[in-house]
Amino acid sequence: MGDRLRFGVLSTARIGLTQFIPAAKVSDLGEVVAIASRDGSRAADAAQRLGIPRSHASYEALLADSEVDAVYISLPNSLHREWTIRAAQAGKHVLCEKPVAQRAAVAEEMADACRRAGVLLMEAFMYRHHPQQQRVQALLADGVVGGSKLIRASFCFFMRSPDGNIRVNRDLEGGALMDVGCYTVNVARFLFQAEPVEVTAFQHVPAQYGVDMTFAALLRFPGDRLAVIDSSFEVGSGGKYEVSGPNGSIRVDRAFTPGDTDVTVRVTAGGGQEEVIAGTNQYAREIDHFVRSVRAGHLLAPAEDGVANTRVIEALYRSAREGRAVAVG
Repeated sequence: MGDRLRFGVLSTARIGLTQFIPAAKVSDLGEVVAIASRDGSRAADAAQRLGIPRSHASYEALLADSEVDAVYISLPNSLHREWTIRAAQAGKHVLCEKPVAQRAAVAEEMADACRRAGVLLMEAFMYRHHPQQQRVQALLADGVVGGSKLIRASFCFFMRSPDGNIRVNRDLEGGALMDVGCYTVNVARFLFQAEPVEVTAFQHVPAQYGVDMTFAALLRFPGDRLAVIDSSFEVGSGGKYEVSGPNGSIRVDRAFTPGDTDVTVRVTAGGGQEEVIAGTNQYAREIDHFVRSVRAGHLLAPAEDGVANTRVIEALYRSAREGRAVAVG
């Protein structure tokens, strides 16, 4: 490994082409040196357009590339397990798009495979690396709201043409909770710095899709703390959260996809205040954090491998199916 960690990108998915690869170009510690697709012409075209040195006509060929130190996996959810394990067996560190899995046993298998191979697995929740999240955590640590008791988190967008979209493909483990709701689960755990002990969930599953198009839930955390979360492909309200306590609340209206423009953290406690956080590329920050973790030999906070988040997701789906509260774990 040289000064920069050399990434190979598995698939020509949109998030890789429009977010990850451009971010790697402006990151301090990473670079993309190869891209693969099962359609070799698509990989070659992407490599030419984005200035990537090499393209491969199969994922296997990329994993065999000795010039690749780590892989970024942006494949459909149902393929995360197979290619994370195969990457680990090839000695590649893994940055896997969220959520890593739908079931806890699968996430644990992925994490164990990476651990045995001596490589790192990091779930790609890029929002965690944006400075607005660190500022909110600092405000909470300072007791601005008087002790957080309630979190409301929402991530919704209106999907105009669901037919044929992989986000609503049951076989590919689609659904609103898996696609955007996983962020709301993650941010509740992130802000409370704890794991929920019980969840109660509800979902809307149209027969023509067979996956949740809208999902809502209540998460109970230790210390009588609650999180109310929702996600949807049927509502165009964006991604936001609010954390509240006896003294007031902290609200972030562009919580998960702020882009490179300035964002505002709004505090109602203590007479109220607004803090502007300078715009940044949170994908580039995620890449640099991953590289620093690789060099340290373990995941550095606030990164995680996705196992704990997947435990909550599995419990949420079980609660929605069975119509009752379900313990997490």
